[in-house]
Parts: sequence; structure tokens; C-alpha cells
Amino acid sequence: MSGNQRSKRSVRRGAAFLLLVVVVLMVVVEATRTMLVGEFSLRKSETERTRVRTMIAAIDAVGALGEGSVDLPVNEANQERIVVSLGEDQQITARWMRGDHVVDQLTRQQQESESEE
Repeated sequence: MSGNQRSKRSVRRGAAFLLLVVVVLMVVVEATRTMLVGEFSLRKSETERTRVRTMIAAIDAVGALGEGSVDLPVNEANQERIVVSLGEDQQITARWMRGDHVVDQLTRQQQESESEE
């Protein structure tokens, strides 16, 4: 009987150890998933901020020219460009285009120059 009890205890210990390994594995997998989601979110927001800053710079540059519409290439390999157009009511719109698809858009009021005042 003594040998049978030892065998049951070792099976119980083995099952408890296996359960502990599974729980630790689940925690590690979830922590890794959380870190990856955070990293992707950070990179996406960084890309969006860069895109907005680039469109603001394009609006400022084209606004000084006074042209009706200007296409500015960003990445020819991906067919990305910024289309800046002067609209009614002194609004300047910058559209980040990928092919024919609008990825992002920004509209600002054109600043009046000192010569117009």
C-alpha cells in the first residue's frame, strides 16, 4: 500500500506542476500580446502624427505660392502624394493620396498676408 500511495502523490505532484506550467505559459503569452498591441498602436499614432505634420508643411508651402492646386509626391513606389488645393473662403485642403484613395485629409484657413491688409 505504501508504494501505491507514493505513486498517487507523484501523479498529483506531476499534475500540479503541469497546471503551474500551463498557467505561467498563459501569462507569458498574454503579456507578449499586450506588448505587441501597444507597440503597434504606438507606431500607428507616430505615423499619423508624421502624416499630419507633413500635410501642415505642405499647406504652408503651397499657401505661400497662391496656386490653385499642387500635387506633391511623397513616395512614388507606393503612389503616395499630397494634393493641396485652395478652395473657397480661403480654405486650403491637403489630401494624402495613395493611388486614387484618400488616406487622410486636413483643411485649414489660409492666413492673410500682410500685403492684403
